[in-house]
Amino acid sequence: MSALEILHAANDFAASLPLQIPDPDPVQPPGTEGVTTILSWLKWIGYVVVGGAIIIGGTLIAISFRRGEGQDALPKILWPMGGAIVIGAGAAWITTLAGA
Repeated sequence: MSALEILHAANDFAASLPLQIPDPDPVQPPGTEGVTTILSWLKWIGYVVVGGAIIIGGTLIAISFRRGEGQDALPKILWPMGGAIVIGAGAAWITTLAGA
């Protein structure tokens, strides 16, 4: 057997190897239903906090513009909106990272 035939055989073996590795679907362990409930509560609380921050930020922006200090008003509303995006995208990021 020549070196070229050995390389071809090794290449064929390496190409077929990933097909044999199992990839099971994620399954929630029994008795951990409370974790899902806690995560959904935390997500809801996060949305409430972000919603309140946006309302408070909008109020502060209105007051700042009234006083003539409106130059730094935009971050007061953008940071809470960024927080809402992170909270909403959290589940999608976990799904993507877990490969489910």
